[in-house]
Amino acid sequence: MIIIGALLPILSLFPIIALTLNIHMYQEESYLSSFFYVLKELETGRAWVTLTFFSLLYIGVIATVKSRPAAFTTSLFLVLGMILTQGVVGHAANMSSYPGALAHIVHLLAICSWAGILLVVSWFSKNEKNWDAFVEWYTFIAIGCVVMLTFTGLFMSFSLTESIVQSWILPYGQALLLKQLLFLALLLFAFINGFLIRKKVETSPSFSPKKWWRAESIIILTIFSLTGFMSEKEPPHNIEQALNREETSILFQTFMSVNIGEELSLSPSIIGLFFMVLAGLFFLFTYLLFSRQESAAGALIMSGIAVISLYIGLMNSVESAGRTPVLESSLSSLGHVIKIVA
Repeated sequence: MIIIGALLPILSLFPIIALTLNIHMYQEESYLSSFFYVLKELETGRAWVTLTFFSLLYIGVIATVKSRPAAFTTSLFLVLGMILTQGVVGHAANMSSYPGALAHIVHLLAICSWAGILLVVSWFSKNEKNWDAFVEWYTFIAIGCVVMLTFTGLFMSFSLTESIVQSWILPYGQALLLKQLLFLALLLFAFINGFLIRKKVETSPSFSPKKWWRAESIIILTIFSLTGFMSEKEPPHNIEQALNREETSILFQTFMSVNIGEELSLSPSIIGLFFMVLAGLFFLFTYLLFSRQESAAGALIMSGIAVISLYIGLMNSVESAGRTPVLESSLSSLGHVIKIVA
């Protein structure tokens, strides 16, 4: 616990260093002066100072308070302070003021409650007994957190982006799309771990759900990684201005080449529908692997393939004026070549 408290300010220091380097390019002062300027004058820097203060208090409480109930209660309030600090300086707060900050705070509270418990229990618990009692109360917490995550996530997605489909041109939009697709896979595992495993532990007390929870936690950690990448990018609130400051996403260029200002839309295509159906089949295989008590790692791989298939299907359903997705046009050209050869 002390190590986690120490890592928080260290890992969150990287954005501060990036800001310091950017500001130093426009100032003649030293790097240290630019660093202190970020800490004193910018909201992100002040938030990092506050987070560090809470982290030091957290470490002090864990290390010195002997009463476990008192230590955990105090630590809980300090963690809430950290969440509030991050919520008020996030992209959502900057774009949507108080509603955005509130949505971000609720989002963080939900993910910390759901994922925090899941990560600790799945990787660090040693007791293999009383799973039915744990699953009984944790299922309701997980359901409530998923509902809050869904609504707050949708609110922030629409408030931070000018257009969901149009934002896919940018790296931020691509990361957001992948995050949303992974969330679909996460919902499937949440259904398995919340409802199906609940019945399993009731009928088979010797059954351990840890390997399935670990598979779910890997998806959560992947989403966390994408979220960290997105926090370092500017949200596409004004896509045209964003395109003037950064290049289009390499992933997007793989599927389509567009000019700045072209309107994008989703339109069904044969290739797109094929990959979407394929994604549905792989999601079904994920469910079947659990129902037949097969490998959780295999189910994780199936869900990963489903996410990739769904991503390819969506990208090949994007069209702009007079343009066709790269994969679809390539297959169309290949079809013409086959006809000529035949």
